[in-house]
Amino acid sequence: MGARLRDHPVLLAVSAALPAFEATLIVAFGPASAAPLAPQVVAPAPYGVFHDLRWLLVYHWSWVAFAFLAVVMVAARAAIDATLVRAAWPRGLEPPARRDAVRHAAKFTGVQVLLLLPFAVLTFAMAVTSLSWLFFVAVPVLVMVAVLVHQGEVTPRWWRDRPLSATVLPTLGAFAALSVAGAAVVAVPRGLVPVAAALGGVAMAWCRLRIVGALARRAARLEHDPQPRRRPFALVGLAAVVVIVVGGTGIGFAVAVAVEAGRPSLPRASSGATGSPVLVVKGFNSKWEGVTRRWVRGDHQIRRFSYRGLDPQGAPLPYGRDATHRALPELAREMRRQVEAFRDATGSEVSIVAESEGALVAQTYLAATPGAPVDAVVLLSPLLAPGRVWYPLLGREGWGVASGTILGGLAAAIGAVGPVDISADAPLFRSIVDRGPALGALLACPAPGVRGYAVLPLDSRVAAPAPTDVGYPHEVVPAFHGGLLGDATTARHVQRVLTGRPAPAGSSSWQAIGDGIGALAASWQAPDLEPSLLDEWRGLPEAPSCAAVRRSMREWVDGSPDQAGDDRRSAMIADAVRRPE
Repeated sequence: MGARLRDHPVLLAVSAALPAFEATLIVAFGPASAAPLAPQVVAPAPYGVFHDLRWLLVYHWSWVAFAFLAVVMVAARAAIDATLVRAAWPRGLEPPARRDAVRHAAKFTGVQVLLLLPFAVLTFAMAVTSLSWLFFVAVPVLVMVAVLVHQGEVTPRWWRDRPLSATVLPTLGAFAALSVAGAAVVAVPRGLVPVAAALGGVAMAWCRLRIVGALARRAARLEHDPQPRRRPFALVGLAAVVVIVVGGTGIGFAVAVAVEAGRPSLPRASSGATGSPVLVVKGFNSKWEGVTRRWVRGDHQIRRFSYRGLDPQGAPLPYGRDATHRALPELAREMRRQVEAFRDATGSEVSIVAESEGALVAQTYLAATPGAPVDAVVLLSPLLAPGRVWYPLLGREGWGVASGTILGGLAAAIGAVGPVDISADAPLFRSIVDRGPALGALLACPAPGVRGYAVLPLDSRVAAPAPTDVGYPHEVVPAFHGGLLGDATTARHVQRVLTGRPAPAGSSSWQAIGDGIGALAASWQAPDLEPSLLDEWRGLPEAPSCAAVRRSMREWVDGSPDQAGDDRRSAMIADAVRRPE
């Protein structure tokens, strides 16, 4: 007969109480978007450590605080896990002594921290950039690590014992249950959030009961094994995960470059076009050789936005990848110059079709430019709620200091295996974290008097906490971030908007699927930094005060005290952006 939860009252009580307590604190003091993380506080290994690491990476204010809180985190996690493992121990078997259980849990927690830290930092980076590919690296790796190491909660032989199907299934079930519990926390009214979190904790108690029971019974059988096998199954598996991540990243970049190189070039834009002017804005790490292509359908006068700027005759300059790393206020002022030059050259208001980073630049420009000579804007793969966390300049102290340093190391490692050569202190990222709350509210605040439309790829929903407020008419499409500008279906929608026809009605089915994916992914985000804690964020507006958001953007772009700092931070790439690739 299988073990029953009601026979383990301590396990059940602790597993329900701790998530309810954490959820109550979050509801009372914020950040509200972090409530879906609460059930993970009692999750079996390694999900509990992943929960702790994400809080630690956001909520530390100095290196000393990071070290101190890391020690506290390990001690607290060891105490929680040792208590829950003993509480889940099968009846009829002698549980380990409390002191031995805590000592083992502390050692195993330290191992988990080392294994998961880089991938927890990727969720921190996702809170900066809202790029979904970070999710698709961090979370699958978490599940793979869980399958390999979950036995460590019970046995010190975890590194050499092959996982049991009786423990792998509840380990995978715990991931699914945590995702569903997070979605439930998102869906219920505020007052019921602790209840939903407690129910998620009960599901974790059930999973842990199955895992501990199977492992404890196997340990009892092997206790007198005279020649235990010492094949390092888990270690080999973890090495394979590293090879998959590093090799897959390199292969992915190589394939992306090959696909891009092999893609047929679009025809050149017609120099004799007489239709409305359209400014096309590509995204992060794009480059342009100076040839204007027919990026949108119809007889439009097409011009490419240059991240590098205009030549003396007012024509956009070719640019290399580094030019896209400039600070947002600079790029917004650059877009203002180029839109006005395009309007002067054509005598008509300009439409903007912008993708990814380009969409963020366009939103910043429009928010900072009342009465901009813009007729319509189409946002493709816009970033959902970027800038939710903060970190200081490298070498300085402040909230998230360790995370920023580790993120810089990961960025350098990624640059070593691919074409993305970027620093965590690049002016673009620096400007995003410095103005995070206001930038995160832009998508909820369409520019008055400008026809707008947004196309959201399905994968973008995993990159930000649910629900996400999108104030533009929009649709969700089954696509990946950054690949919409050349998509045929998207091109038809763009053409409708540019010609003034009613915005296309998006598929309610894909919208519902997108909302569901966002809710299920909510458990795996990094918690937002509470804005009131950061001097640099105090006074910055948050949704739904769109008037305050626009006022903040105007001050930022048009001569706030931050402008000089933004320009100084961009000076380090000034030479690079003047050199086309």
